[in-house]
Amino acid sequence: MRDRNLLRTLFLVNFAVTLGFGIADAFFSTYLFSLGVRGLMLGLPLVCYSLTKIFCSRFLGAWSDRAGYRRAVTVSLALYLLVSVGYLLQLPVAMLTVLRLLQGVSCALFRPVLLSLVGSCAPEQKRGTVLATFDISFYGALCLGPLVGGLLKDAWGFAGLFAVVALLCLTSLFAALRGIPVGDLRPGQDVPRGRTSAPRWKWDRPGSYQALLAFIFGRAFGISLTGTFLPILLTAKLGLTGARSGVILASGTVAMTLLLRPMGLLSDRAPRRLLVLTGGSAVSILYFLIPAAPGFYQMLLLTLAIGVCSVISQPASSALLVEEGARHGMAVTAGTFNAALNLGFATGPLAGALLQGSFGLAGVFHAAGAVGLGAVALFALHSRGVEGEGAHRASAQSSALASVAESSSCESIPPYSHAA
Repeated sequence: MRDRNLLRTLFLVNFAVTLGFGIADAFFSTYLFSLGVRGLMLGLPLVCYSLTKIFCSRFLGAWSDRAGYRRAVTVSLALYLLVSVGYLLQLPVAMLTVLRLLQGVSCALFRPVLLSLVGSCAPEQKRGTVLATFDISFYGALCLGPLVGGLLKDAWGFAGLFAVVALLCLTSLFAALRGIPVGDLRPGQDVPRGRTSAPRWKWDRPGSYQALLAFIFGRAFGISLTGTFLPILLTAKLGLTGARSGVILASGTVAMTLLLRPMGLLSDRAPRRLLVLTGGSAVSILYFLIPAAPGFYQMLLLTLAIGVCSVISQPASSALLVEEGARHGMAVTAGTFNAALNLGFATGPLAGALLQGSFGLAGVFHAAGAVGLGAVALFALHSRGVEGEGAHRASAQSSALASVAESSSCESIPPYSHAA
């Protein structure tokens, strides 16, 4: 019951924070434009936000493993609240850039710690289901953010929009202080004995954490690249209206949100690495087809298919990440993972801008597919050695549990299942 209440609290906190900054981020560039910001200064706050997440994620994850997860969550939410209040003050661009840096720091601390707490509450046999259910709080908020933000902006302007963001951050902080117990998951509880600092990842290490890094980089690269250039394709080539373009852009996220829990259940029953390979390969192949779509309905079918194939790998890759974190320190593992994710988000649009000038829009989406397939190939290559090791470990655990059950039957001690 305690774990269930904690999961509900984390779900609420994640939903409120994601919704708040989904609202703010959807209109942040418009807000800068309304202040008269142009050229390089328009992109500087956005780039600083991504770079901060890339460079801070791993180190802040290591710090949270030492400091404790309740303290880390509190610090990150306090920073989020500070940023949201700062947006209300109509500060100059230089200060807005500082606020975006602080927002990047809070995000780099917030995401890994929340994943660590959720992973600690998830029994191994239900890990994919729990993580997929929790991800609904993220993707559901992403779907609502631009819609709610648009309504708020029309009704009360930017001041009303940022006031709601601050209220959501305050609600999250209050819920975390009340719902995350003091002393729960003491620092280092999920870290092997003697390891309290950031581990050194060895690229030849069995377990293939680098395979997950390669996969998530390729996935983020494709998402950011298509997210940047798909709206241009929809308007410049297909000539779609704003409403039809919005339907296409939202369709993939809606499909993911609806299918997260069923795919989480599947990831607890099917081989997780196979699901990652299947979903990642299918999404990459579909990227190649985007430039060939002749109209609205064909493009809608493609984006829906991309959403469905993406969700095949989402719970499975999250569960594999938690498995790595249980062995090497959850927060620092998730922090490094988050850094690779944001590196993909940062490099995708940059590479797309260079490719678009030389090869046109079609070349951009072909590059997304090629990088995605390359990342899947690296994942397959690095995870080949893991299957044998995992099977051997599972066999050893099964033998040990059988011995315990046999001896326990004589002592009338009920059997138990292992939970990470």
